[in-house]
Amino acid sequence: MDEQEQAASGPLTGIRVVELTTAWAGPMAGRVLAFLGAEVIQLESPTRVNSWRLNKEAVNPINFPDRVAGERPYDRAYLFNSQNINKRSLILNLKGPGGLDTLKSLLAKTDVLICNFRPGMLRQMGLDYDRLRALKPDIIVAEMPAFGIEGPNAGYAALGPTMEMAAGMSSMIGYRDGGPVTTGPSYMDPIGGFNCAAAILTALMHRQETGEGQHIEMPQVEAGMQFVGEEILAAIDSGEDPEPHGNHVRHAAPHDAYEADGEDSWVAIAVTSDEAFGALCTLIGEPALAGDARFATFAERHRNQDRLRDPITRWTRTLSKHEAAARLQEAGVAAAPVQNPKDVADSAHFATTGYFTQLSHPDAGVHPYPGLPFRLSGTPGRQTSAAPAFGQDTHAILSGVIGLSHDAIAALERDGTVASEPLPGA
Repeated sequence: MDEQEQAASGPLTGIRVVELTTAWAGPMAGRVLAFLGAEVIQLESPTRVNSWRLNKEAVNPINFPDRVAGERPYDRAYLFNSQNINKRSLILNLKGPGGLDTLKSLLAKTDVLICNFRPGMLRQMGLDYDRLRALKPDIIVAEMPAFGIEGPNAGYAALGPTMEMAAGMSSMIGYRDGGPVTTGPSYMDPIGGFNCAAAILTALMHRQETGEGQHIEMPQVEAGMQFVGEEILAAIDSGEDPEPHGNHVRHAAPHDAYEADGEDSWVAIAVTSDEAFGALCTLIGEPALAGDARFATFAERHRNQDRLRDPITRWTRTLSKHEAAARLQEAGVAAAPVQNPKDVADSAHFATTGYFTQLSHPDAGVHPYPGLPFRLSGTPGRQTSAAPAFGQDTHAILSGVIGLSHDAIAALERDGTVASEPLPGA
């Protein structure tokens, strides 16, 4: 069984998905479907390369294996390769002669179209849901606008950090009297990706029962708001907005990160009960703290938890973050080492669970790739093939899926509608 056959052995075998996507959120949705066996085609332009393949800025060595961009940096980029596992690559200039008609021919044989560009783009291209439904009555079209398709903010451009701000998340992150802080990476993108994949799976189940396709609108800001729903409801009820308090939370005390032995080494501790606090005090050699009036009740402990930093840190500094976390867990105290990416990659736990999959890429080499956070006993997903090289499946899709002749494909190539590498100026 070759890689394509292995990839097509999941519960979505026989489902074809076309992505008009870029960066993370849209490709993440397609990645979930590809993991479950769908044939996912990432449609790319020869004149405007996916931003995660090749940024407009100068090539940054940190984005490539061994910090080497190589002759085809767009095939070696970590970002693109991490989110396009199990997919196929079709290069098609939709503004070139025959480009849009070729795409329509493909969509007529497609089950799902995913688009994460601004609202209105599909309509401008003549690919809105009503027109696509005329091509294929049971097609499912999923759009991922930041703020939705209608409303005063619908046309706003958005990236992960700005969507965090719009969802109300960032106002709660940071320290008292400080400015709002984002999570760092584009945290909203995978949230949007997973929500979109779930909506598509629901639409596929509906189609299986009724034969009907449908249009999916998945506003990414609304998806992010689900992660802070409790705080939104609390603000509505009380009329007061939550204030950032560093690592402190309402439901646990102490709740913070404490220095461990080693440079920039930390262990996170979350105490959620009087019993856990007593166990913590005993473990750090300060049993009397459990009976101290400043910490004897949760309310007092929450109010005075900063006073616990010194006695806790005196103990955590004597151990590595991993050893400190292990001892805390053995004592019944919720704790974890604050891990960096290398810690995660080298984790014995994730090695045991099989979270990482070794995949071979013709340009990027052999590397472990993170999996997805679910394992199904009866219909498991798989990562069987690395992200596609730029345009590696173009001819196979044009001929084998759409049914174009050799001469028709050659004509598209002559006109620059089809290409095997980014065209000058991309």
